[in-house]
Amino acid sequence: MTILVELAGTRKEDLEVTVEGGRLRIQGDRPHPYPGNHAGTTHLVREIEFGNFETVLEVPQGYEIKKAKASYAAGFFRIEVPKQL
Repeated sequence: MTILVELAGTRKEDLEVTVEGGRLRIQGDRPHPYPGNHAGTTHLVREIEFGNFETVLEVPQGYEIKKAKASYAAGFFRIEVPKQL
Protein backbone atom coordinates (compact mmCIF):
# COMPACT_ATOMS: atom_id res chain seq x y z
CA MET A 1 0.00 0.00 0.00
CA THR A 2 1.28 3.46 -0.85
CA ILE A 3 0.31 6.56 1.11
CA LEU A 4 1.10 9.87 -0.61
CA VAL A 5 0.66 13.16 1.26
CA GLU A 6 1.18 16.56 -0.39
CA LEU A 7 3.16 18.82 1.97
CA ALA A 8 4.37 21.66 -0.24
CA GLY A 9 6.31 24.27 1.72
CA THR A 10 7.01 21.94 4.65
CA ARG A 11 10.59 21.09 5.55
CA LYS A 12 11.44 17.47 6.33
CA GLU A 13 12.76 18.46 9.76
CA ASP A 14 9.38 20.05 10.61
CA LEU A 15 7.55 16.71 10.25
CA GLU A 16 6.79 14.21 13.00
CA VAL A 17 5.39 10.78 12.20
CA THR A 18 4.10 8.40 14.87
CA VAL A 19 2.33 5.05 14.86
CA GLU A 20 -0.32 4.27 17.47
CA GLY A 21 -1.95 0.88 17.01
CA GLY A 22 -3.26 0.88 13.44
CA ARG A 23 -3.11 4.66 13.10
CA LEU A 24 -0.46 6.69 11.35
CA ARG A 25 -0.20 10.29 12.59
CA ILE A 26 1.61 12.94 10.54
CA GLN A 27 2.15 16.27 12.28
CA GLY A 28 4.09 19.31 11.24
CA ASP A 29 4.33 23.01 10.67
CA ARG A 30 4.16 24.83 7.36
CA PRO A 31 5.67 28.30 7.91
CA HIS A 32 4.28 31.28 6.04
CA PRO A 33 6.66 32.10 3.16
CA TYR A 34 6.28 35.84 3.80
CA PRO A 35 6.60 36.35 7.57
CA GLY A 36 5.18 39.47 9.13
CA ASN A 37 1.80 41.01 9.82
CA HIS A 38 -0.80 39.96 7.26
CA ALA A 39 -3.81 41.53 8.97
CA GLY A 40 -6.12 43.02 6.40
CA THR A 41 -4.48 41.17 3.51
CA THR A 42 -6.93 39.99 0.89
CA HIS A 43 -6.17 36.81 -1.03
CA LEU A 44 -7.91 36.24 -4.32
CA VAL A 45 -6.76 32.59 -4.39
CA ARG A 46 -5.02 30.72 -1.60
CA GLU A 47 -4.59 26.97 -2.02
CA ILE A 48 -2.15 26.26 0.82
CA GLU A 49 -2.87 26.70 4.52
CA PHE A 50 0.01 27.70 6.78
CA GLY A 51 0.79 26.83 10.39
CA ASN A 52 0.47 23.61 12.35
CA PHE A 53 -1.29 20.63 10.82
CA GLU A 54 -2.10 17.04 11.69
CA THR A 55 -3.33 14.13 9.60
CA VAL A 56 -4.36 10.78 11.07
CA LEU A 57 -4.77 7.80 8.76
CA GLU A 58 -6.29 4.45 9.67
CA VAL A 59 -4.14 1.66 8.21
CA PRO A 60 -6.28 -1.34 7.20
CA GLN A 61 -5.67 -4.72 8.76
CA GLY A 62 -3.29 -6.92 6.84
CA TYR A 63 -0.51 -4.30 6.55
CA GLU A 64 2.64 -4.05 8.67
CA ILE A 65 2.77 -0.35 9.53
CA LYS A 66 5.83 -0.84 11.75
CA LYS A 67 7.80 -1.99 8.67
CA ALA A 68 6.84 1.04 6.58
CA LYS A 69 9.46 2.94 4.58
CA ALA A 70 9.10 6.68 4.08
CA SER A 71 10.63 9.28 1.76
CA TYR A 72 10.12 13.00 1.26
CA ALA A 73 10.91 14.82 -1.98
CA ALA A 74 9.57 17.79 -3.93
CA GLY A 75 6.81 18.44 -1.38
CA PHE A 76 5.46 14.88 -1.36
CA PHE A 77 5.69 12.53 1.61
CA ARG A 78 5.51 8.92 0.42
CA ILE A 79 5.02 5.95 2.74
CA GLU A 80 5.23 2.37 1.48
CA VAL A 81 3.51 -0.08 3.84
CA PRO A 82 4.14 -3.77 3.16
CA LYS A 83 1.37 -6.35 3.27
CA GLN A 84 1.60 -8.98 6.00
CA LEU A 85 2.91 -12.31 4.78
